[in-house]
Amino acid sequence: MTDRNAANTRSRILEIAGELFRTKGYAGTSIADITGRLGTSKAALYYHFPSKEHILDAILGDSLAAHARIAELADGNATAEELLGALVDLVAGAGTVLAVFGNDPSVVAALSQRESDYRLRDKDSRIVAALAGPRPTTAARIRAQAAIAVAKDGTRMILAGRDRGLRKAERAELLAAALRAHHGQGGTR
Repeated sequence: MTDRNAANTRSRILEIAGELFRTKGYAGTSIADITGRLGTSKAALYYHFPSKEHILDAILGDSLAAHARIAELADGNATAEELLGALVDLVAGAGTVLAVFGNDPSVVAALSQRESDYRLRDKDSRIVAALAGPRPTTAARIRAQAAIAVAKDGTRMILAGRDRGLRKAERAELLAAALRAHHGQGGTR
């Protein structure tokens, strides 16, 4: 198997497992379910992942690594629009993790461990600091937190119960609402 084929197979496993975790739940999804959808053998799956837990860990790790990249953007010269847009995209792209982790204790435990490993709170603090600016007032920190909440929670709300991602217009509205929160502007437009 070439490196490219192996990477494609790994990606397909993660994609299909993620879909099944979202629709059937983590506990309700078996290795046989995953291989059945893939149209491959268990041996082929085990070549890439030794267990279902390792598949989950890879899905969680991909999502948390994307969060780390946003923190790196925050350390640079990213604009509020770039940071908040990246957060909207992160949550939209992490739909599997978000749909699964809230109702499965084993996933919550795995996510908590991964968050600790990735020092997620530190990364969130860096994003807040970038949005609040140098020597921020309490009001600036509150607006930064509010903008992040709009970006993340607004995306979760729109995606709840959906099988597909955000529409372009929905993403634009979420980003506009997050920017209004960041700038301390209320209202709908």
